[in-house]
Amino acid sequence: MIQTSQVFQMKSYLLAGAMPLLAGACTASPTPLPDIAALQAPATQAVPGRTTAYRDPIGDFTARPVVEPAPWRSLNDSQSTGEGN
Repeated sequence: MIQTSQVFQMKSYLLAGAMPLLAGACTASPTPLPDIAALQAPATQAVPGRTTAYRDPIGDFTARPVVEPAPWRSLNDSQSTGEGN
């Protein structure tokens, strides 16, 4: 058997769920989308385009041999200004 408090609770849930729908129905209509017909027109041939040609992705590659690391202190001293000592 359903008690009175459960019925009141179910009605309050129904009312709480229906309120956003009712409030949404009262809002103003949204603005229309912009006209994009001009954006869909083909590109004009009066403007020169960039030529597309194949470029080798590793065409500018420079081979660098593997070397052992140099002593870091001498490298640091050769690049320092001498003001930090």
